[in-house]
Amino acid sequence: MLRTRQLIPPLNLHTPEGAKVRVWDFKQKKNLLIAFLNVECALCEDFLRRVAARGSELRERETVALIAFLAPPPRAIADALPKEIIVGCDMPGSGARAYLGEDAFAARGLVGGGVFVADRYGELAARWSLAGHKFPALEDIFSAIDCVQMACDACAAPAWPMDS
Repeated sequence: MLRTRQLIPPLNLHTPEGAKVRVWDFKQKKNLLIAFLNVECALCEDFLRRVAARGSELRERETVALIAFLAPPPRAIADALPKEIIVGCDMPGSGARAYLGEDAFAARGLVGGGVFVADRYGELAARWSLAGHKFPALEDIFSAIDCVQMACDACAAPAWPMDS
């Protein structure tokens, strides 16, 4: 898994609408909330709904959420999300492997997900492993986003203690 303060690797998502979205499309424009989730998982879907309910807060913080699945997400999920949240498929999982490492995979696919916050320059500010589908509190995620939003462009993001 990635470490804080390092540059995030590339990530390419294919949306249900057929568009290709790259993490670097937002460089120098938006902070990023990146999550790797399972498509047919009630806990993952609940997490996504809770993030979607705070879409206006993402917009206020100049943040885009990129939600990556290893299989194409149902169109109904994508259509119900605010524009600040983009869902897509990371096939064959090269982005997930770069962010999560090989330990997050088993023969049946993704067994552990992750949530990441990066500043608009692609520097990782915070990360959470989703072992056992234990999601971080949204308050912690938004605190990390606030931290990178307040960061000075000349001195980079302040240290964020969330490296779990």
